[in-house]
This record gives sequence, structure tokens and C-alpha cells, in this order.
Amino acid sequence: MSKVSPLQLLQRCEAGEADAIEEFVRNYLPASFRLALSILDDPAEADEAAQDAMVTALDRLASFRGEAAFTTWLYTLTLNICRERLRKSRSHQRLARLLQEVFHIHTEIRYIETDVQQSEADTALWSAIRRLTDKQREVIVLRYYHNQSIANISQVTGVSERTVHNRLRTAHERLRILLKEKDSSL
Repeated sequence: MSKVSPLQLLQRCEAGEADAIEEFVRNYLPASFRLALSILDDPAEADEAAQDAMVTALDRLASFRGEAAFTTWLYTLTLNICRERLRKSRSHQRLARLLQEVFHIHTEIRYIETDVQQSEADTALWSAIRRLTDKQREVIVLRYYHNQSIANISQVTGVSERTVHNRLRTAHERLRILLKEKDSSL
């Protein structure tokens, strides 16, 4: 079977061809998952977000106009799904805290460790990245972990390239401070 172009694959998906949809998911789910994991910092939540992004992308293929790269469009969908999950999570956390205060509910929270061993430097860096604002974290993750250009980040996040540059600069400064604090506390 000859290799099909991304545009041909999308057209076949839009036509409802099962093998094209399977190939689409196989090709694009990993990138969507990596972005979601970078934003949500929870493998299970990221898996659900990436799957939601695949379903949404397949449902909305007709709305893809080709003005940007398909991956830019897919990253935009994935990022929007992650943002919505973060909003819902924060609302749920605020409600849980309120209920705990009101009803004096004490619960034990358990964190599941991942199987992946990370170096101390990676752990410190990700810890610092998690302390950035959502907007700063988004541009850092898209730029350095997903190798996106400033123009693509601008399209994905819906802000100007200048704003992307400003967010990156601010995030770099904040990361330097956070990592320096970490080094001095050791």
C-alpha cells in the first residue's frame, strides 16, 4: 500500500473509512497525548483528553480549512480540551475544600507514582514548570517539548506572536528564579 498524504488521510477519514480512522488515531494520538500530559501532568487525565481530542478532531474534520498545519489545528483542539479539564478540576477542588471545611471531612489523598524514573534535574525542572501560570506553562511546553514555532504557538493559543514571546520571556525568568531557589535549598 502506498503512503498517503495527510490531506488524503483526512479526506478518507471524513468519508468514514475505518482503516483511515485507525491510521489517523495511530498517527496523531501520541502527539496529542504528549501535549495533554505536559499540560495536565496526569497520565490518566491526559489519556482521556487525548482521546477526546481524537473524537473531536474526527467530528470536526470538515471545519479544518487547511490555513495552518493539521497538527497546529489538532494541538489547538487538544489544548482547549486540556484547558476545560483544568477549569473543571479547579472548580471541583475548590468545592471539595469548601465541603471539607464546612463538614470537617478529612480524607487521605494518595498519589500514584509513575513507573518512569526521572533524573533529579528533570524532576526539578518539571516541578518548576508546574509552578508557572497556565499560560506560561502552555507556551513553554509547546515550544520546548513539542518543538512548535512561535507562529504555531500563536495559532494554537489564540494570541499574537508578540504575546507568545512575552509569555516565553516571563516563563524563562520565572523558571530561572524557581530553579535557583531549588538549588539554594539543597
